[in-house]
Amino acid sequence: MHRLARIGSSAILATFLAAPFGAARADEVVARWIQLGPGSSLAALAAGAYGDQPLSQTPTILARAVVTNGACPALKVDYSLPITMKKRFDGSTLTNVPGTPGATNGKTGYPQYFVQNTTPQNLPDGTPMATTSWTECEAVIPAGHTTATIGDATLKLPVAHPRRFLVMADTGCRMNGALGADGSNQQNCHDPAAFPFAYLSRFEAAFKPDLIVQVGDWFYRDTNCSNAFPNCNNASSPSYETWGDTFDSWNADVFFPAAPLLAAAPWIMVRGNHESCGRGARGWFAFLEPRPYNYANVACAKTGTYPLPANGKPTYNADFTPSYVVRADTLDFIVHDSSFANDSAVDKNMAQNYDIDLTDVLSALGPNATAIFATHKPSFGLVYGSDTATQDNSGDFTEQAVFGGGTYKNSAFVNGVPASIGLFLSGHIHQFQFVNLQDWTKYAPQLIVGVGGSLLDDDMNIGKVPSGVADIAPFNQNYPAFTINQVSGTTTGTATRAYSHDEFGFAVLDAVTDAGGSISGFVARVYKISSAQSGTCLITLKPHRNINCNF
Repeated sequence: MHRLARIGSSAILATFLAAPFGAARADEVVARWIQLGPGSSLAALAAGAYGDQPLSQTPTILARAVVTNGACPALKVDYSLPITMKKRFDGSTLTNVPGTPGATNGKTGYPQYFVQNTTPQNLPDGTPMATTSWTECEAVIPAGHTTATIGDATLKLPVAHPRRFLVMADTGCRMNGALGADGSNQQNCHDPAAFPFAYLSRFEAAFKPDLIVQVGDWFYRDTNCSNAFPNCNNASSPSYETWGDTFDSWNADVFFPAAPLLAAAPWIMVRGNHESCGRGARGWFAFLEPRPYNYANVACAKTGTYPLPANGKPTYNADFTPSYVVRADTLDFIVHDSSFANDSAVDKNMAQNYDIDLTDVLSALGPNATAIFATHKPSFGLVYGSDTATQDNSGDFTEQAVFGGGTYKNSAFVNGVPASIGLFLSGHIHQFQFVNLQDWTKYAPQLIVGVGGSLLDDDMNIGKVPSGVADIAPFNQNYPAFTINQVSGTTTGTATRAYSHDEFGFAVLDAVTDAGGSISGFVARVYKISSAQSGTCLITLKPHRNINCNF
C-alpha cells in the first residue's frame, strides 16, 4: 500500500517552487557526473574498454555526460590534463528499434521506442524533450586526481580518505497504474511537495559528501498518469507527465531533478527492480550501468525462471549482472544486483547464483575486510500484513536463503553472514527502517533508506511511542520473532531493535575510525524534507555488528 506523504510548511519549498524549468540549448550538457564502477585490467583499458575486473578493490572512475547535440564535451582533469570523452550511447541507435509488442511488465500501451524522432524542443513545462540528438559520453579517469571539469562545471573526484557518505534510494516519481483510493500508484510529479527529489537533491548537495550511494529504483514512470491529475495526459499541457522507458522519463526522474547532486560527489549507482528487464532496463543500461554499453542488454526481456549456475560459475545476463567492489579508504562496498529475484518466494536457482557470486567476492576481499553489502532489495525489512493493521517481517527471501546458511557446499555463508560484512544497506521499502538482529555473529544489521522521493509506504509506527504514553526507551523495544526464509522451510531469528517511519529524506553517514585509522562504523544522521534532522543512528561494523537509532 502507498499513500501521498504529508509535507510540512510550504515555505520550505518556496525557493524551489519559484525556480522555472529551463529550456535546453541545442548544444547543452544536460547532466554530468562521476561514477565508480568495477575495476579494469590494463588490457581492457588499452582496448578502450573497462570494468572487466569486478573483484578488484580499485574501482574504475567514470566521467559521464549527457548532451543534446551528439558532440562530446571537453574534459580536463585537475584543470590541465585533457581526456577525450567518447560516445557511450547515441539516441539514434534506438530510435527505430521496437521493444516487446503489446503488454510489457503487465502494462498495455507501453512505449515501443526509447526516444522520439522529433525536432529538438521542450515539453510544455520547459523540461528538455528527448530527440535523436541526445547522447551520453564517457571517459575513464586515472586515479590520483582531485577534480574533473566537464564543459563549464567542475566535479569532485574520489578522495583518498572519504569520511562522509550520503545514502538514499527510491527517488523517481511513481506512475504505476490507476489511482488508488488512498492515493496509491500515482504521484503528482509536477508538485515539489508530492515529488520532492529535486528539492532534496539541492539539500543533499549542501552536505558536501565524499561519496554518494543510491541503492536503486531511479525510474518509476511505468504507465501514463491514468488522468489522476488535471491534464497530466494532455501532451500540450504544462501538466503533462511523460512516461515509459524513454529518455524523457529518465530525464524527468533523474537527470533534471538530480542535477546539483550529480555534480556534488562521485556516485555508486545501484540497480533496483524498477530498472529490471521489461521496466526501466533500457535507460539503466544506456545511462547508469557501470559497464560498457551493450545493446543486447538494452533489448532484454525478463525471463520467467532464472537458469542455474553452469560449471560452478554464476550465470550472468541482463537480468543479473556480476557483483563488484568499490573501495573507499578501508571500507569496501559490495555492489549487488538484486533486481530480478522475487521478494516473496525463494528463487532456488537465483539463490545459487547469488551464493557463488558473493562467495567469490568475499574470497577476494579476505576475512579481515570491512564491507557494506549495498543492494536494492533488503535482506530484512518490515511491511504491513495483509490487513494493513499488523506488521510482518519481510525482505528478499532469496537473499535470506543465502545468508541463513548458504545454498551450496563451498558457500561463504555456511555459518551465516561472514564478519567482513558489517551492514546491509538497501531501499525498496519506501520507509526509513533499521532492523538489528540479536545474533550479530550470524547476521548483519539492516539499514533501509527508501525515502528519496518516490511515493511513501504507509507509516507502520514500529519503534515509536504511542500518543500519550511516556517515553520508556521505545527504540530498544523487542520485535521478538523474525521469520528467515531458507531453501527448504524457514528458521526464526530475533530482532532486538527495529524502527520504521515514512518521511521523505536521506541519511548522512559520517565515518568513525579505530585507533589504526580504519573505518569501524558511522554516526548516521537522518534528515527529512523540512530540512530538519529527524534522528541519529550509531552503526558499528566491527567488531560487534550493531545499529541503534534515536528519533
